[in-house]
Amino acid sequence: MILRIWQQAGDFWSDGGLVMPALFLTAFALWFAIGRRWLALRRGDARPVRVLAQLGRSGGHLSELGLVSAAARRGGQLWRERGGPVPMALLDEAFADLEAELGTGARFVGCLVAMAPLMGLLGTVVGLIETFGSLGASAASAASEGIAGGIVEALYATQMGLAIAVPGLLVGGALHQRQSRLRSDLDSLKAIFAGAERRAERGAA
Repeated sequence: MILRIWQQAGDFWSDGGLVMPALFLTAFALWFAIGRRWLALRRGDARPVRVLAQLGRSGGHLSELGLVSAAARRGGQLWRERGGPVPMALLDEAFADLEAELGTGARFVGCLVAMAPLMGLLGTVVGLIETFGSLGASAASAASEGIAGGIVEALYATQMGLAIAVPGLLVGGALHQRQSRLRSDLDSLKAIFAGAERRAERGAA
């Protein structure tokens, strides 16, 4: 199975034309960026935000990894230092690098996903140019070989571009949803540590 995949990749490389090395490089860069973004968007402790905030305020144990766990630790430390609710400005400053981490690599992934099919289209155009150029060959055998090679190059480039873009688009969308959930969790922690929920409860009473 692995040998077959390796052979097919070799066929793509040799028959895909001038754009194929660039497409392979794009695929490597895309999945490297997706992996880095996936690691950056770890939540940490899976328990609800209210529980994490309570643990942070009491100095309880929280996971060492993850953006939400780190926010709960920082917010809890500020809460203990001030002996109560923390001003939103301080929370914004404490959470700034965590919120910036949410967008790590997002634009780069989006650019690569958009670029891959365009590069495949470029390879298709190059293959078609080669095909039409072969129509003017003097020998019939040379013309048929040139046409076949041009068509293969065009189709391989298109297939490779789509094979890179479609999975990247799906995984990128899943990461965007995770980013939205983490941002919502960070906003909820800010509201809890700022005492907004307690004020709302007192107002409702």
